[in-house]
Amino acid sequence: MIVGIHQPNYLPYLGFFDKMKKSDIFIIYDDAQFNKSDFQHRNRIRIHNGSKWLTVPVEKKHKPINEVCIQNEITIKDQKWKDHHLAQIHDNYKKADQFDTYFSDISSTYKKEHEFLVNLNMEIIAFLNKSFEIDAKIVYSSEYPSASQSTHRIIELVQSVGGDTYLSGPAGKDYMDMELFENAGIELLFQQFVHPVYKQQYDGFVPNMSAIDALFNGYRFD
Repeated sequence: MIVGIHQPNYLPYLGFFDKMKKSDIFIIYDDAQFNKSDFQHRNRIRIHNGSKWLTVPVEKKHKPINEVCIQNEITIKDQKWKDHHLAQIHDNYKKADQFDTYFSDISSTYKKEHEFLVNLNMEIIAFLNKSFEIDAKIVYSSEYPSASQSTHRIIELVQSVGGDTYLSGPAGKDYMDMELFENAGIELLFQQFVHPVYKQQYDGFVPNMSAIDALFNGYRFD
């Protein structure tokens, strides 16, 4: 049984869903430490001159991701932050081939009031899973609390869900102790994600946008 693990990112890119699609069980690492420099509260969409960051205003405290609160009182250009994000998505994708198919579903998420970042992110992830027809079983790392860290924590999580194979992102080679997987009898695989090129709304192709870019433009996983 193949297990993938990833933090609950905001508007994740296609590689996130590629890993999920290749996993039997996908563990959302929701009790990992929040990192304001990572993609847990921000991501990029395609615009006419390149890309644009959409960033959820959150309390930037040293705490687990699942405890991070959204600062819903924050405004961007005289709009509530979520209205601004939704307007940016609308304005930059309204002419995309599949915009009308999916916009109402994602807009309903932004019309809700989410106290915690993880709840917003997981609702968006669920929408994208359904849209891309991905059916991996999702569980949360917080369901399996442990004081272990780094590679030991990953191995414990894989074992907790009955996995015998761990699908790591390519960066795992830089920080994991791979010998520990062998000692635990867990096969270690590394994701080999090659970003597809598809027609975007503007000239040229900019990779690694939020997966909504691919969705609105009609991309489908094989």
